[in-house]
Amino acid sequence: MEAHREIGWEIAWGGEAIWWGVYPLAIVAFIALAYIGIKRYFRWRDVGRQANIFVFPRSLSDAWTLSKRVKGFISVTLSDILLERRFLQNPYAGIMHIFIFLGCFLLILGAGMDFIFHYDGHLMTGKVYEAFSCTNDIGGVLVLVGVVMAAIERYIRRPDRLDNRRDDWVSLLLIAAVVITGFVLAGARIAAQQAQDPLLAQSSWEKWGFLSYGISLLFDNIGSPNTLLNVYRGLWWFHILFTSGAVMYIILSFHKLTHILISPANVFFRSLRPKGALLPCDLDAETFGVSKLSDFTWKDLFDLDACTRCGRCQDNCPAYLSGKPLSPKNLIQDLKSALWDGNHDGSLIGEVIGEEALWSCTTCRACMEACPVYVEHIDKVVDMRRSLVLEQGKIPEVAQGILKSIETRGHSCRGTTYARTDWAKDMDVKLMSDVGSTDVLLWVGCQAGLEDRSMSAIRALAHLLQISEVNFAILGEEEKCCGDPARRMGNEYLFQMFAEQNIDTLLNYDFKKIVTLCPHGFNVFKNEYPQLGAKFEVLHHTQFLLELVKSGRLKPQKEISDLITYHDSCYLGRHNNIYEEPRNIIKSIPGAKMVEMSRSKVKGFCCGGGGGEFWLEESISAGVRINQMRAEQVIETKASIVATACPFCLQMLEDGVKAKEAEESLKVLDIAEILERCVLDSEGG
Repeated sequence: MEAHREIGWEIAWGGEAIWWGVYPLAIVAFIALAYIGIKRYFRWRDVGRQANIFVFPRSLSDAWTLSKRVKGFISVTLSDILLERRFLQNPYAGIMHIFIFLGCFLLILGAGMDFIFHYDGHLMTGKVYEAFSCTNDIGGVLVLVGVVMAAIERYIRRPDRLDNRRDDWVSLLLIAAVVITGFVLAGARIAAQQAQDPLLAQSSWEKWGFLSYGISLLFDNIGSPNTLLNVYRGLWWFHILFTSGAVMYIILSFHKLTHILISPANVFFRSLRPKGALLPCDLDAETFGVSKLSDFTWKDLFDLDACTRCGRCQDNCPAYLSGKPLSPKNLIQDLKSALWDGNHDGSLIGEVIGEEALWSCTTCRACMEACPVYVEHIDKVVDMRRSLVLEQGKIPEVAQGILKSIETRGHSCRGTTYARTDWAKDMDVKLMSDVGSTDVLLWVGCQAGLEDRSMSAIRALAHLLQISEVNFAILGEEEKCCGDPARRMGNEYLFQMFAEQNIDTLLNYDFKKIVTLCPHGFNVFKNEYPQLGAKFEVLHHTQFLLELVKSGRLKPQKEISDLITYHDSCYLGRHNNIYEEPRNIIKSIPGAKMVEMSRSKVKGFCCGGGGGEFWLEESISAGVRINQMRAEQVIETKASIVATACPFCLQMLEDGVKAKEAEESLKVLDIAEILERCVLDSEGG
C-alpha cells in the first residue's frame, strides 16, 4: 500500500468538515485583523502628522522611490528576517529565533499543503507524503526547542534587557500549546486510522512523522476503535477551536505576536535617507521639533507599535550601560503608552520623557543598528531636543555656551586662543583664497584646527598629502563650523545658517573633492548638505590615505612592533559603513599586529563624544563617563596603541586612558599619526 493521507479524515459535521470548521473561523479572523489594522492606522494617522511615505506612486519619481523601497525591503527580508543577521549579533537569541521562525515556516507550509491537497488528495501520496510528514515534524521540534530556549532566556538567564510582562509568557504558552495539541491530534489520527484498518497498522510510512508516530504509541490500548475515533474527532475540533481562539486573542488584544505582521511593515516603511542624515526641520513652520505626540509623523507612531521590547537597543546603548537616565527601549515604550493612553496633546518632555534622558544620547546609532524591526530612535530624540532648544529655550548651560561660540566665533572650541591656520605654521600649506583652484580641499574642522591634541593629527595628515604630492589647499579663516554639533543638540536654525554659509564659500572655489579628518564633518557633507541642494565628493582621510597607499604614492616601510587596536568612530562606522579602510591602513604597515576589542565594527562602543556629548556628558548627574568605559575595553586588549580616525574620539579616549592611569603603557594616536611615522622614515623625513 502506497503512503497516503486523507485530509480531514472522518471529520464530518453537517457536511464537509473543512468548510464548516475552518473557513468561517478564518474569515472571522481576517475580519478581526482588518478591523484592528484599520483602527491602529487611523490612530497613527489622526494623531500624527503626514509623512512623506506612499504606497501608490503618483509620478515617475514616486515610482523610482517605491522601487528602491521594494528592493531594500527584499534585501532586508533576506538578510535580517530570513537569515536573522541582526538577531545573530546575540548568538543565543539568534539561534532561538531561527528555530522558532524556521519551525513555524515549516508548519505553516504544512498547513498550506493540507489546504491544497484537500482539493487534490491524490498528490498527498508516496514520497510526497513521507517528506511532508518528516518536515512537518521537524518544524514542530524546532518550534518547541525554540520556545524552551526562550523560556530559559527569559525566566532563568533573565538578562536586563528583558522585562517579562504577561504578553511574553502568554506568547510562549500559546505557541507551545498550538504546536503540542497539533501533534497530539496527529498522533491520535495515526492511532485511530491504524485501529480502523489493519493494513495501515502494518505500514511503516507514518514513522516518517517521527514525533507524531511516537505520540500515537501513547494511544495504544486506550479503548475500542470507535473510542479512538471519537477521541481523535474531539481533539480535531479542540485543536481547530483553540488555535482559532489563540489567533483571535492575539489579533484583538494587539498582542506582542502581532509583530509577525507589524515588523515587516515597519521595515518596508523605514526611512530611505542615508543612515547618517537627520530629517530636516522646517524653519518656516509654526512649531519646531516635537513637544507632544501630535508633532510626530504617523510613521514615528508606527515605530512605537512595531517595537517588540526585545531590549537589543538597550543592550547596546552606551548611555544606558554607563548608568545614564536613558534607555532607548523605555523611551519608545513610554511614548507608546502615551499614545494609547489618549493624551495626544499633552507635554511629552518632562512628563513622559525626562530632559536628562534626552541630553544623554550620543546619537551613536548603536540602538538602531541593533533593532531587528528598524525603529528610528535618534530622530525622536533630536526632534524633542529641537523643541527644548528652539521653542522652550531649555538647554544645559554648557551646551548653551558651545552654541553661542559657534554662533559668534564660527567654531565649537570655546576658549581657544588659536586661529584657524596656526596648526599649519611652517608647513607651507596653501590657502584657497590664494590659489582659487585645487584638486583636494582639506576641510580641517574645529577640533583638529583649534584644539592642541588634535592639531598633531591634522599636521600628520597634511604632511602625508605633501609627501604624496597631492595638490591641496585649505580655507583657513573662511572655514566655519560644519554645523554638526548644532544640529545634534537641537539647534536646527544654527545648523542651517552655517551650512548655507559654508556652501556659499565652497561654491566660490574650484576643487575636485573634499577630504576631512573629522567623521562628523564627513557625514554632514556627504549626507546632510545635499538636503540643502549642495552635493560634493567627500572622502574621509582614512579612505583617501588608503588610496594613496594602494597607488604607491605613500609607502610605509618602517616596521612597527606595537600591538594596535582600532576604535571605530560611530559616525564613520555605523553611520557610514566605513570599517575596513582604517584597518587596512594599519595592516599595510610592516610588522603591524592588530587585535580587535570585544565591541568593534558594527557593535563598536561609542567614545562618548557624539551628539554633543563631548561637552554635554559632564552636565548629566548620573552614571560613569562613557570614555572611561571604552578605555577599559581598550586596556583589556593589552594593546600598546589604540588607533582612532576622529578628533573627538582621539581626545575622549586620551582622557579616558589618563583617568585609568594607563597613559604610560597605552598611546592614543590618529591613523594619520601612525602612518606618518612609517612613511616619513622611508622618505628620509
